[in-house]
Amino acid sequence: MLSPGTKISVFRSRQTDLAQFFAQDENLCFCTDDDGLLIALGYEHDPQEWRLFIDLSLLSLKAVLLHNGNICPSIPVGYAAHMKET
Repeated sequence: MLSPGTKISVFRSRQTDLAQFFAQDENLCFCTDDDGLLIALGYEHDPQEWRLFIDLSLLSLKAVLLHNGNICPSIPVGYAAHMKET
């Protein structure tokens, strides 16, 4: 039994608003509409203010949009796990 004043939060569906901007092809998940994603997150998409950063290791590939000046948080736009380079 929960003690009085205990709060329970459920966050299992918080991604549903943003899922429309992503697609999955086998092990690769990627953003299909970066303009729409940034607008949905409340940011203006000025290509001069954002840069693409790609991190590649033997086990995974990650791609994020980084804001020049680090004013806005990084935005993941691609991820792949357990893929071989071809």
